[in-house]
Amino acid sequence: MTRQGSGGDGGHATVEGDDSTAEGGQGGHAVVGSGGRGGDASVHGDNAHAIGGRGGCGGIGPGAAGGDARIVRDQKQILELLQQDGIAEPDGRGGSAFALAPDGPGSVTVAGGQGGEASQPDGRGGRGGRAYIPADMCRLLGVPDRGLMRWPYFEPVTEPGRGGDAADTPQYMARRLILENLKRGYFSARGLPLTEVWWDRSIVPMDWLNEQLRTNGHRWAASIVDDEYEFSDRL
Repeated sequence: MTRQGSGGDGGHATVEGDDSTAEGGQGGHAVVGSGGRGGDASVHGDNAHAIGGRGGCGGIGPGAAGGDARIVRDQKQILELLQQDGIAEPDGRGGSAFALAPDGPGSVTVAGGQGGEASQPDGRGGRGGRAYIPADMCRLLGVPDRGLMRWPYFEPVTEPGRGGDAADTPQYMARRLILENLKRGYFSARGLPLTEVWWDRSIVPMDWLNEQLRTNGHRWAASIVDDEYEFSDRL
């Protein structure tokens, strides 16, 4: 697949305070369209940490920008930021995060949401951005860390703060269902749990899947790119 776009710019980071850090968001990867810009991060206060949201991956169009993360010293500034930025972000941009700097021995960390991904050239709909959830928080909530993988068809998304995915094209959906059926047969023959069929990216070999597709007369092949299946016509 030809990649023509450019990666998104990283977000800016500024810090004013002791024992504080700010990390600008990583720019999104490019495909045809450019990646989204990473969110900015700024801290005004002590013992505070801000992380800008990662920009969304480009596809047919550009990826959306990551959300900003800002820590300020007084509540009036929070209200001003909300009025300027708005709570709901347009066009798939990651949500911004605002917080007051701690007034005491504690600390605070905020992170902007990830920007949404653009729909991809092979027909896959763009993936919604993720909220920043540290690994230890995932374990505490009992939420598996699935990365940015799309959810199985016909199942509700249960990850907190996850944005909605764009719809796949009918052709992509048909190909994905064919692939899942092949994987289900592979799992069944080996007594593996069928609940993990979709999430698996390593148990079922890609060479085996593509050989099965060829044997069954399909004129397309599958590969894995950024944890998702990508389909391309055979030449």
